[in-house]
Formats: sequence, structure tokens, C-alpha cells
Amino acid sequence: MLICVCNGISDRDIDSVLQDGAASFKEVRSTLGLGSNCGQCTAFAKEIVGEKMAQVQASKAFHLAQEIRL
Repeated sequence: MLICVCNGISDRDIDSVLQDGAASFKEVRSTLGLGSNCGQCTAFAKEIVGEKMAQVQASKAFHLAQEIRL
């Protein structure tokens, strides 16, 4: 899904940056240039980044728990 029309940034781009270690909206924004033109996407982008960060953290916690069980 396209999040930032001005810069052509999609939710997959956000996923990639989060998987590469970004830990905040500020890091995602500076890495991708998210919201740097008109800024209309910023509120929606914050929401998406928050949701995706929660998913990444849950996934990491699940995998860590699986490793501990082994």
C-alpha cells in the first residue's frame, strides 16, 4: 500500500527499514524521507509505523521464546 505519494514510499519500504533495525518513527522518517514534501501522510504514516513496530517486536519476542524452549 502506498503511504507517501510524494516520495513513492510503501508499507513494504517501512517494513524493510524496521527489519533493518529502525526503532522509531523518527528513524523511519529520516531513512526514507517520509513526509518530507507536503506532509499530508505524516499522521497516517505514524499510525502505520506504530502498528508495524508492534508486529516486529511481537515476532522477535515469539522467536526468542522459541529459542529459549530449545
